[in-house]
Amino acid sequence: MLAILAPLFLIPNLFIGLQIVVGLGVLIATFEILNIYNKDYTIQSKLLIYFLSLLSYLVMIWHFDDIDQMILLELFNYKLVLVIIMAGFLLLLVTVLDRNFDFNDFGKVFGMIFYVVMGLGSLVILRIVGVQFIVYLFLTTMFTDVFAYLIGIKYGKHKMAPTISPKKSWEGAIAGTLIATILVGTFSLFYGKIFSSGFLNVNNYRTILDGFEILSKINLTGKGILLYLLTFMISIIGQLGDLVASKIKRVYNVKDFGNIFPGHGGVLDRFDSAMFAGMFLIIVLTFLTIL
Repeated sequence: MLAILAPLFLIPNLFIGLQIVVGLGVLIATFEILNIYNKDYTIQSKLLIYFLSLLSYLVMIWHFDDIDQMILLELFNYKLVLVIIMAGFLLLLVTVLDRNFDFNDFGKVFGMIFYVVMGLGSLVILRIVGVQFIVYLFLTTMFTDVFAYLIGIKYGKHKMAPTISPKKSWEGAIAGTLIATILVGTFSLFYGKIFSSGFLNVNNYRTILDGFEILSKINLTGKGILLYLLTFMISIIGQLGDLVASKIKRVYNVKDFGNIFPGHGGVLDRFDSAMFAGMFLIIVLTFLTIL
């Protein structure tokens, strides 16, 4: 996965490849959730759901034709609102045209489309805003997962969410968050020292937050406090995203969403934390942009 995804996320000339691969991921994730629903929808209904997922994803990213630009406010445009309304309208029609598709299915499918699209689409948007943010996001979620597992498997005694994910412990979760916060918070604070130039730091920022005008008068210590706090929150949000995915699987009594990644499961199994944390990071960066 690293051999394929790392170049796509990091090398600007491969950006179109990233958009295509994530688009395929949207379709696969849509298939995974429809599969666990295990409902006998008509082929026309399924094709419409795939179409709406892909269209929503394309509309979310298609007006972005450049990278490393602070253009988060453009997320809130009429095209995305139009697709949301259209998706709701068409899915309501399906409740009449497909006898196996009722109003419970409408709510589940409508929510599923935007869980998948906003989650995976947020990874592309973060790459557009700046490569430093996608590096920061993945490091935070990966370090959190790795150390939560290592500490939890050895010292975990208190179950965090026994009815949702029995193997997760408070000891592992706390350790994963604290270690990720220290490591990634320090990395993001000294990002400019680590990557002084090149496509990983085209604007020669000292920290990953230097592009926001509201933070321009804050000294390095102040930015450090903000970065450690933000990393702490993203680490927690990523673990909550993992629990959201686990709750879905628990409700539908499946172990994994899919098996496209041997040993990891499906697209949603592998990227559940990053998707949830990515949506949260976009919210934070958008508010900073507005301010």
